[in-house]
Amino acid sequence: MPLTDTHCHLEAKVFAGDLGKVARHALEHGVERLVAVGVSPEDFPAQRQAMDTVRAEGLPVLPAFGSHPWWADRVDPETAIAALDRLWLGEETPCDEPAMVAVGEVGLDFAADVEPDRQNALFVAQLDWAGAHGLPVILHERKSADRLLYWLRRHRHAGGVVHGFVGSVQQAKQFIDEGFFIGVGGAVTHPGAHRVHRMIRQLPLEALVLETDAPNQPGHAHRGERNLPGYLPENLDALARLRDMEIGELAAVIDGNTARLFGLPADCAGA
Repeated sequence: MPLTDTHCHLEAKVFAGDLGKVARHALEHGVERLVAVGVSPEDFPAQRQAMDTVRAEGLPVLPAFGSHPWWADRVDPETAIAALDRLWLGEETPCDEPAMVAVGEVGLDFAADVEPDRQNALFVAQLDWAGAHGLPVILHERKSADRLLYWLRRHRHAGGVVHGFVGSVQQAKQFIDEGFFIGVGGAVTHPGAHRVHRMIRQLPLEALVLETDAPNQPGHAHRGERNLPGYLPENLDALARLRDMEIGELAAVIDGNTARLFGLPADCAGA
């Protein structure tokens, strides 16, 4: 059953020397599709180049672009929206691929040393742009779930995914009620992550997708290393144990969830 890593950062400098090998490793471990997630307009060219490198190895990549809240002190809303407009209109997009399947990584991080008002302005501008274009958003959430929910309830949007969510069950269910999926990352593999495990057990299976956040947030078996998309099956294995399910059965459900999230045919992995 094909697996999709719904969140990775292929342009990261730690991949610069061997990205082709990283792509081959993913394919060897059953990962047949990636979603490459952007963080700022200045990095979009490198992101596009990295996507081309991965595709050359036979691994399909879906593009997502957005300005991360950590960049809110360097990227103003007008700059962020202008960059999205250029991509959407095809000025920087090859004709044989979608301009983007989601807007992200966007959101709020109130643990970061970035002015909250600037973060809010940047996020809301991109949320409105995504809603106007019918695109899901890939949310970064840290100490900001309630404020994100506040904005989602007041602005038109097309749903999306909360990336690497480790908050409360109640918050997760509120995001799901707003049409969002919950991204299950490497945290699920850590034996001591009891609160995360309890949350994941209580959420609707139809609201879960898998991600690595590579090269960030490695799972238990890879602490201190760079994370890889090819480690995604370890997250699937951990999730299957938590939900007491067969791997194949769970993978089929997750594949369908991923297709719904990004508006794809459920059997298009590898196409």
